[in-house]
Amino acid sequence: MAQSCDRIIDGLRSKGYFIEVVHFCTHEEKAIKKKQFNGSYTSFGFYESEPHTLNLLWNYLQQFDEFDYIACFGGHLSLLSAPIFAKWMDIKLLVFLRGNDFDSSIFTLRKREVLEYALKNASIVFSVSQEKCTKVKKWLPDVNAHYVPNGIGTTDWQPMKSEIAFATQWRKENCINKLCFGLIGSLKSKKGLNFLLNTLYRTNLKDQIHLLLIGDISEKDQNLLQEYGLSHSILSFKDRFELMKYYLCCDAIIIPSFYDGMPNVMLEAGLLELAIIGSKVDGMSDLIDHQHDGLLFEAGNEDELKKVIYDFFALNIIDRKAMGQRLKIKILSHYTAQHETAHYHTFLQ
Repeated sequence: MAQSCDRIIDGLRSKGYFIEVVHFCTHEEKAIKKKQFNGSYTSFGFYESEPHTLNLLWNYLQQFDEFDYIACFGGHLSLLSAPIFAKWMDIKLLVFLRGNDFDSSIFTLRKREVLEYALKNASIVFSVSQEKCTKVKKWLPDVNAHYVPNGIGTTDWQPMKSEIAFATQWRKENCINKLCFGLIGSLKSKKGLNFLLNTLYRTNLKDQIHLLLIGDISEKDQNLLQEYGLSHSILSFKDRFELMKYYLCCDAIIIPSFYDGMPNVMLEAGLLELAIIGSKVDGMSDLIDHQHDGLLFEAGNEDELKKVIYDFFALNIIDRKAMGQRLKIKILSHYTAQHETAHYHTFLQ
């Protein structure tokens, strides 16, 4: 989420918007403000309670010049405070919905009322997937919700020769005669790792697959990898640009989420011409055209996941590469950071 927020802010600032960012950081004891291009960044500490923290934040905001908009971007405290601040300032409220901020809050009693109040009082609600946008409109028909997909910066997301060489050597050492499937990010329950492991174990291809897992993995899933005898490598989460060489180790990136937003991982892999195997939900179904530039399966459906894995194995290396190349062309045509900024700029104007 932080990556998406930074990209959106940088893009709008480049269009001339002046943006003051406040980020709730539990480790800070006081507000620390840093000047940035066309705005500032403030890390704001969480104090003894939510009410105390947000009253202090209101006082802090009085030092700034008058705003045209106040925006909340994920997180309970943002959704809780921004609608009230917007009314006190007599300005418009913008709500940016990513993934978990909606999926979690809608089914958490304490948070649902906060989410509903924010959505009802927003001038515009932005969602990164058409599915989320539809859910918002069906739940709250009067909400002005719009779909704006994630984008990706293209100029700085290109591999160096050293990264390509690293990937070649890594594959020789870890997955000879195997296809490498990458899973990258916070691999919590909604990401479907447990479901994937159980499915792979029930195929006769499990000995021909190496899993490259980068991120937070539960002890339960680590034990399952050992119990099932699945070939794998586990690495701690990396900085975005450290990940480049590990993406290149993979034949495909697999995203078996039960629900999601629009994963940045999907765009990053696609721009590197990697095939995507993903569940047919949210941003995956928006971006991927099944069997053309990726493979999709119904979320949580073991038979469909098995089928797309077998389908991927049936492709020769040229066809796999072509699938990734078609995805890259689509991303460059419709899903760059410039496209994303242009969408937001149009709505805000």
